[in-house]
Amino acid sequence: MTTATELIGAVLVAVIGSKIWDLIAARLKRKDEKEDKQDAVLLALKDIRKDITSISNKVDENAAVLARTHILRFNDELINGIEHTQEYFRQQLQDIDTYERYCDKHPGFKNTYAVMAINNIKSTYDRLLSKGAFSIKED
Repeated sequence: MTTATELIGAVLVAVIGSKIWDLIAARLKRKDEKEDKQDAVLLALKDIRKDITSISNKVDENAAVLARTHILRFNDELINGIEHTQEYFRQQLQDIDTYERYCDKHPGFKNTYAVMAINNIKSTYDRLLSKGAFSIKED
């Protein structure tokens, strides 16, 4: 009986042992597949982050171009003798700040288009401010 018991024990160990190894192999395969999926998700997130950065840079550039357009239009109005309120001048000064900040951060951006217009707007504002031209006049 000892031999039969040993034989049955050996068969059980062989069967159970192979099943355990199959289970371990399946678990490892699942883990590898899960890691592959995680890697794919991480790569997709990197691409999304790159796209967001690109879009953000484009939005900033568009804001600078729009500010430059406002600056040039306002300067044309000043040259043509159109008078403006102090609030409108302040808005243009904010556009100038936006434009100059962008130009400082992006040396490759062509910023020579508005240099003279900016100088004219600032000097006109200073001259009008010193004359008291923006004070409210009472009737």
